[in-house]
Amino acid sequence: MTPEQLAQQIEKRDFSYYLNAMLAKAPANVDKRQGSIIYDALAPAAMLMAQQSLSMAMLIRQTYIRTATDKFLDARAVEHGTSRQMATKAQVKAKFLDKKNQPISNVDIGDRYASLGDDPFFYRVVKINDDLTGILEAEDAGTKPNSYLGQVLPITPNDSLYWAEIIEVSVPARADETDDHLRERLLSQQNWIAYGGNIADYLDMLSKIITVGAGQVYPSWRGGGTVKLVILDNELRAASQELLTQVKNEIDPPDSPGLGYGLAPIDHTVTVVAPKEVHIDVSATVQVDVQETLDGLKLQIQEAIDGYFRQRREDWNNINPKTGRGYALVVYRSQILSAIMGVKGVVNATLPKLNGEDKDIAMTFTSELSQLPVLGEVIVSA
Repeated sequence: MTPEQLAQQIEKRDFSYYLNAMLAKAPANVDKRQGSIIYDALAPAAMLMAQQSLSMAMLIRQTYIRTATDKFLDARAVEHGTSRQMATKAQVKAKFLDKKNQPISNVDIGDRYASLGDDPFFYRVVKINDDLTGILEAEDAGTKPNSYLGQVLPITPNDSLYWAEIIEVSVPARADETDDHLRERLLSQQNWIAYGGNIADYLDMLSKIITVGAGQVYPSWRGGGTVKLVILDNELRAASQELLTQVKNEIDPPDSPGLGYGLAPIDHTVTVVAPKEVHIDVSATVQVDVQETLDGLKLQIQEAIDGYFRQRREDWNNINPKTGRGYALVVYRSQILSAIMGVKGVVNATLPKLNGEDKDIAMTFTSELSQLPVLGEVIVSA
């Protein structure tokens, strides 16, 4: 019997269960109808025991990792030497111009800005680049600022400033780790030991950098002592130059490579790069229900296909199951067809073409090139 089955069994012991069980012990010649003396005497006790059954079922569920939730799951995570990954703050690049459309030089670290809109995002300058653009960090954690590009208004007064604009989300934020993801991490079997700069050690390093969404490790890619890390941001897209710089500084600072001043061991020279995004156009013929129109379903079909591509990127850093090392990832037309058919209102569809060809597309993973699949144009016709 599983903990969930035991909890369900205990939950069935409700008010009626306990009341009938106690009334069954009373003599047969005693009036047991609702409103009788013995009924009214036993009913409060039955109600209390029913409430205790619910508490016992809840306690059983929250005792085990497979069924625990929220704070109880957090407590189990601590027992396993880890914790829930909390939401991070987005970092964006902004430009600051005067009336002549020239960069200004008097923006200081700590200056505050706000986005436009009824519910604005607030930012604080954390870095000024050599080209006088700045890195701003959102004051609130969470993924909402990931989608904002455009004008920002100064909160800190600056008489030289005429226009300020966010031009890039350099380091996207992530949301609080879900119960399901945390549970998966706790239950996953780790058959390796992170030690001394092995591959497992570098994967462990990357997992602890909150701005990194996923990573691949290529050891000895240019001889002994060289390591190449290919990383994604928290939106599972190719990392920006700003994120690459931050991770490089944390693992193997460029001013002292191989000297052990970062997370990497001594004599390990680490290169941090982003994968090459491969944009894949998808085209298919779709038949919809008579009560629907193709134009009305195009957005849902595109979202379904985009969801499939995100699932593929979630598997981007999985070890090749055939060889036990390296990486492998294929974008399958049959799985895209399955995603299309899952849209309510779609009754039939042809096997889609990828970049105009009738074949699946395999990503390349070598020490020189790592690719990442990204959805391009979606073309659906009747």
